[in-house]
Amino acid sequence: MNIKTMTAGFFALDAVLIGIGAFLYVRQDRTAPVIAVPETALVYEETMTQEQLLEGVTAYDAKDGDVTDRLFIEKISDMADGRVLVTYAASDASNNVSEKSRILEVRTTGHNIQQTE
Repeated sequence: MNIKTMTAGFFALDAVLIGIGAFLYVRQDRTAPVIAVPETALVYEETMTQEQLLEGVTAYDAKDGDVTDRLFIEKISDMADGRVLVTYAASDASNNVSEKSRILEVRTTGHNIQQTE
């Protein structure tokens, strides 16, 4: 076998492998789900459960469809003005992750202090 034929064969093989790699890369799902948070006001209380904070929040992925069951609270952060920032996250089957935050007012539990004279 001569060297020109071998070289042409390697170039052809490289072209096929590059084509397969490009095809697989283009077909990958790299789009994260979209999180929808209801516009209704929610008041945060320290005793709230994750289920209460997730109420009405949904997640949809273009490839996987409804991924609300893969939605979770990533963190709850106190803000300087006394409100809290709740950050939601959702993932799809390809492990693409999206986040969305929501600012909530905080309900303070006032303690009735009785003064004695």
